[in-house]
Amino acid sequence: MKIKFLFGFIFFVTILLSSRTEGQVIDLGPLKQYCASSEEDSLYKLINEYRRIHKLAPVPFSRSLSYVARTHAMDLAFNRPDFGGCNPHSWSAKGKWKPCCYAHDKNRQLCMNDKPKEITGYKFKGWEMVYSGGEEARAADAFDLWKTMGLTNDYLLNTGKWIKPWKALGIGFHGDYACVWFGEGEDIEKGFGLCVSDTLPLQTTDSLKIASGKPIQTSDKVGVSEKYYIITGSLNNQEKAYNEVDRLRKLGYSKARTIVSDDNFRISIDEYPTEAEAQAALATLKQIFTGAWVLKPGE
Repeated sequence: MKIKFLFGFIFFVTILLSSRTEGQVIDLGPLKQYCASSEEDSLYKLINEYRRIHKLAPVPFSRSLSYVARTHAMDLAFNRPDFGGCNPHSWSAKGKWKPCCYAHDKNRQLCMNDKPKEITGYKFKGWEMVYSGGEEARAADAFDLWKTMGLTNDYLLNTGKWIKPWKALGIGFHGDYACVWFGEGEDIEKGFGLCVSDTLPLQTTDSLKIASGKPIQTSDKVGVSEKYYIITGSLNNQEKAYNEVDRLRKLGYSKARTIVSDDNFRISIDEYPTEAEAQAALATLKQIFTGAWVLKPGE
């Protein structure tokens, strides 16, 4: 059953769950290495296309606010600070920010406005919309709801009390939650966008990029297709694949990435120039990842 709530600054839909997930400290790693998932990028495009139709300028995609948005989505998913009479603008004590129960905190506006500064150093006020529909959040579902509701539509189109143009837009998804943050000032972190650098097409070598954003140097004899990858699993959902890569990197597997094969996203935990090296590493990794296998060139 969906229950609708209205709390001062924002309208959102949520489903109250009967059980909590185990608490978890949230840390997305370095801000400058952060990038957007496909679902986050889709919602960003939906919002700005909606603004274009209404003859409004696009709002720049913000790395800082998107970092805050996904951090909050993960905090809500893992730590559930929205329980016990608190609403989804609340924050747990499992991170480098001030915890608060938005519904009951006398300083609740600061609880929202200051989170970008606390988490990323973004210097301006931030304003948030939160969506949860009781299943994995999708860009189209969140957008379709928000544009039909007065308060959230005002956010999207700078109408009502939000006539001052937004200078930054951040989007974050995790699990059931989608969070959107609007900023009053420009983000100094430039060049934010889709995580294309985490996806390696098997047959592409010319303009391939690695996580650092630098082109891989190739020659007539050596290319990406000649590498041997240790694969721990395969997913048919890009966002889930990116989340798994994030998880592996946080566990210390810095070379973790996705490799696209048709509609599947294979999870590579490491790569080697020869099969012998890959098989030797696989023997150790299979103690942890029992289903791991070596992806050979051309497969």
